[in-house]
Amino acid sequence: MNWINGGIDRDSTLAPLPDVANRFQALYDSFWNQAHLAPSTLELCRLRLAQLHRSAADWSRVDCEIDAEKREHLADWSSHESFSDAERACLEFTEIYAMDVQAISDELAEAVKAHYGDAGLVTLVEALGIFDGMTRLSLLWQLASVEH
Repeated sequence: MNWINGGIDRDSTLAPLPDVANRFQALYDSFWNQAHLAPSTLELCRLRLAQLHRSAADWSRVDCEIDAEKREHLADWSSHESFSDAERACLEFTEIYAMDVQAISDELAEAVKAHYGDAGLVTLVEALGIFDGMTRLSLLWQLASVEH
C-alpha cells in the first residue's frame, strides 16, 4: 500500500485517474510493440534502472520475458557471456543515463546506433525517460514488490 491512495502497485495507484492511466498505459505499451529495439533489450535496461535505483517494485515487475540467466547476472552485464554486444551497448548507455544524462558521450550513442540505428537510439532514450521516471515514482509512492 502506498501513502497516496492505498494502491498496491502502479495500476491501482493510477486507477483513480483513468484518463491519465489509460494514456500512460498506451504510451508504455508502445515501447513493447515497436520495431526498432528488441523488447527483451528494453526489459534488461528497465531492470538495470530498477537495480541502480534499488527499486524492489520495479525489479519484481515483468514487462517482457527475458532469459533467467540474464536477469540473474544483470549486475555483471559487462563481463557475463550471456549478454550480446548489442545488449551491452544499451546497458552501458542506460547506466550513464541513470547517473547523469549529460555525461552520455557520442561514443555511447554511436555504439547503440551501430546495432539499432538512429530509430533504435531514439527509442532507447524515450523508453529510458519513461522507465526512469516510473522507477523514481515507485520509490516515491513506496510501492511494494510483487512476485513474478
